[in-house]
Amino acid sequence: MNDPFARLPEAASFTVTSATITDGAALPLEHWSAGVPGGKDVSPQLSWSGAPDGTKSYAVTVYDPDAPTGSGFWHWAVAGIPATVTELPEGAGDDTGSGLPEGAFQLPGDTREARFVGAAPPPGHGPHRYVIVVHALDTESLAVPAGATPALLGFVMTGHILGRAVLTATAETPLAGTERIEVSRLVPAPADAVFAVLTDPAGHVDIDASGMLMAAEGPRVRQAGDRFVVHMDRAALGDVPLGKYDVEVVITKLVPDEEIAWTVEGRSGAHVRHIYGYRLEPADGGTRVTSYYDWSEIAEEWKRHLTFPVVPESALKATLGILERTVRRRIAQPQ
Repeated sequence: MNDPFARLPEAASFTVTSATITDGAALPLEHWSAGVPGGKDVSPQLSWSGAPDGTKSYAVTVYDPDAPTGSGFWHWAVAGIPATVTELPEGAGDDTGSGLPEGAFQLPGDTREARFVGAAPPPGHGPHRYVIVVHALDTESLAVPAGATPALLGFVMTGHILGRAVLTATAETPLAGTERIEVSRLVPAPADAVFAVLTDPAGHVDIDASGMLMAAEGPRVRQAGDRFVVHMDRAALGDVPLGKYDVEVVITKLVPDEEIAWTVEGRSGAHVRHIYGYRLEPADGGTRVTSYYDWSEIAEEWKRHLTFPVVPESALKATLGILERTVRRRIAQPQ
């Protein structure tokens, strides 16, 4: 994997955080390119602390080392940030740099626009990393003209960097026809607390983002093959006149505190056999939870009758947010 820091001089680490981006998680849609449906080219909020003594200014860069260019792709570069500044508000990197402090300026990135340009990874190219760096510098001013490239900025900065604060987000554009969706979120809780919600039939109702799940019946699931009943109400969506009905959730995979997956069976007829699931991985600050929806093994008859995915990516993201809230509540109020 391309390491953007592999051949750069070592520098002290300090801390950068964001109210709009989570380190290691998927890049929110507002930080994607406006050329992508839903993208807005909005620069992220950034706050930093703990810069080394002697810091006299900062620079901020956003770089995609995974772009298929041979040289990566620069999305944003800001120089001349005074040492007294430790935050950039969301949207600071617009066309005018309206949220930048006095003295700071934006350099043209690889689109040659002097502003923040959001993510737009090519379809099917896999996940891209968006490496956000706050550079602490030992000089108040760099001899870099406003029209210089971010690469030139990086070259000139090399001898002046005292410290780096790094935050990395990811983005991926699936190929048209891809039959699987995955989204991730850092949940600030241990894996067993998250898994306790996912193995509890009532937990599935608690984290539902669709509004269709009314109630669930059955014991906690412990292994593949376990089942429980969910009472549904399609009228909550108002799209298909199915009304109220029951389905059985059938566990297809269960590895304690690591992964759970299931399919849904109706009371009659052939089953769709699409798969829902969660993977859990330990991470700094909690558990990285990946929600996935896979419809690659459904029969052709279902492809003719339904439009897939029946669950959009936005719903998976919403459910992860509700999952975090539910886990927090259950930890605070043990059942």
